[in-house]
Amino acid sequence: MRFARVLLCIFLSVSQLAVLVPRTYAAPSANVVIAQMYPGSTAGATQEFVELYNNAVTDVNVTNWCVSYISSTGGTTTKLGCLTAPDSQTKLWIKAGGYATFVSNEYKAAFNVSSDVSFAGGMSATAGHVKLTDSSNAEIDRLGWGSAASPEGTSTTAPSAGKSLQRKVNPAGLQDTDNNVNDFSTATPTLHVSSVYEVVTVIDLCPNIPDAQPTVPKGYAIDASGSCQPDSCLNIDGLQTSVPDRYDADAAGNCMQHDECDNLSGIQTDIPDNMIRSGSNDCAWDIVPLQITEVLPNAVGSDTGNEFIEVYNPTNRMINLSMYSVAVGTNQEKTYAFPIGSTIGPGEYRSFSDSAMKFTLVNTSSRVVLHAIDGSSLGDTGTYNSPAEGESWAFINGEWQYTNQPTPGTENQLSVEEDTPVDVTDSGLATCPAGKYRNPLTNRCRTIVEDAAILAACDEGQYRNPETGRCRKIDTTSLTACKDGQYRSEETNRCRNIVTASTQKPCNDNQFRSETTNRCHNLPVSTVPDAAYALQPVKQGVMAFVGWSALGGAGVLAAGYAGWEWRRDLVALWRRVTHRLS
Repeated sequence: MRFARVLLCIFLSVSQLAVLVPRTYAAPSANVVIAQMYPGSTAGATQEFVELYNNAVTDVNVTNWCVSYISSTGGTTTKLGCLTAPDSQTKLWIKAGGYATFVSNEYKAAFNVSSDVSFAGGMSATAGHVKLTDSSNAEIDRLGWGSAASPEGTSTTAPSAGKSLQRKVNPAGLQDTDNNVNDFSTATPTLHVSSVYEVVTVIDLCPNIPDAQPTVPKGYAIDASGSCQPDSCLNIDGLQTSVPDRYDADAAGNCMQHDECDNLSGIQTDIPDNMIRSGSNDCAWDIVPLQITEVLPNAVGSDTGNEFIEVYNPTNRMINLSMYSVAVGTNQEKTYAFPIGSTIGPGEYRSFSDSAMKFTLVNTSSRVVLHAIDGSSLGDTGTYNSPAEGESWAFINGEWQYTNQPTPGTENQLSVEEDTPVDVTDSGLATCPAGKYRNPLTNRCRTIVEDAAILAACDEGQYRNPETGRCRKIDTTSLTACKDGQYRSEETNRCRNIVTASTQKPCNDNQFRSETTNRCHNLPVSTVPDAAYALQPVKQGVMAFVGWSALGGAGVLAAGYAGWEWRRDLVALWRRVTHRLS
């Protein structure tokens, strides 16, 4: 019997743990509450209204507060309407102890009443919800009736036909315990007169300007401190307290990018490369008066790759030749650009071959003209006629003339008079030695290259390199044989030891021998990956602490009660034990 009592005590203690776990309630309603809901009558099911009531002792701003109807299951939400102000400067307030009314169009037509908000009827009389939200869409109050799935607390009984659900009255005003079943009862519907009123607020957007400015004045913009400042560029987003760099303002207050070159299409924020200011706001090409100084139409031997055109830079500046070109032909039939990236330094003569520029200078009669990118002509060779082989057409001492001293890339030189060749047979000159011949131009003896190329034979054991013409030693010796236990490497030609199993030192237990390098390497160490769902420590929350505390308290109570019930038996047991020990 005593044991049963102990078990009963433990059971009662543990059963009270549920009381220690806090319940979740909806947040307490604000001062404004849902006061009445009328879902219509049998004569007019859509003749409906919802009333709000200000339970506070002060007026409340209810601008943009809304009332919604939610189906009994919570699956459908219909916004009945909102308390909307006519403009941004107007706010809607509800007086202390006053009402705001949301009335269906059908009810208004039947009873000729006014309201703050009108809506199309359609609420269910048997079950549903009505929800009140503020301007931030936060829920303020909720009413659920019938089988409503999400009421405030417990849903109240659905109203009978022709009746409304009204909030109960207590000495402090309308009752609001956050439990629908306690706060509402069925009553005869009564629509109250609205107590909502408008308050117009004068907004001054420019406190730094005299008189209130409900809008930003034209030509102004608001700065970071909230003051209105004149905007120097009305067509650019944001406040421009001054005209930005590289912009120009017109008379209308608009700003456009400054154009450095009015005479060029498009906006030139900077003067383009290779151009200079030529007028008040115009740009022109920066043309330097280069000169064309020499051409070689009829080179000695083949013309291809040997013809050239020479240009001279008389200034102290480095010039980019991309702004220049040459025209070739009696009537300048073909134009050629200089190679990409070509420049000419200060005081430099620079020649360009027909291979570099792909031009052709005919040997009969032609002309070369140097042009700038602006179309101007800077140099003209005039027409040359049938120059002799090896003669260039050059500008020397202020005039164009032929010279037998071509000087590509250097200052031009006058022709040099050459001696008349002497007939060797009649000159009476001594015969040139063996291996030589007499030059018909200079009348001098010159070595015959073909005969002189017969070089002395190489020494025994050597050969003549056909590329260098030098004697090299013939390697007729063989390599010394490798020792026993060695072999000759095909790559290095050196002797290397032959490694055999008998000469190999065994690897350690945790190593293996590589077949490629014949060296010992450490065996890989395997690791066990973490389990996909490793055990995690249990996190103790506040409620766990409360529960364990309660369970511990219950255990202490149970133990105390058991000790009291079995106190005589425990005393007797203690005496027997101490007697035996003594």
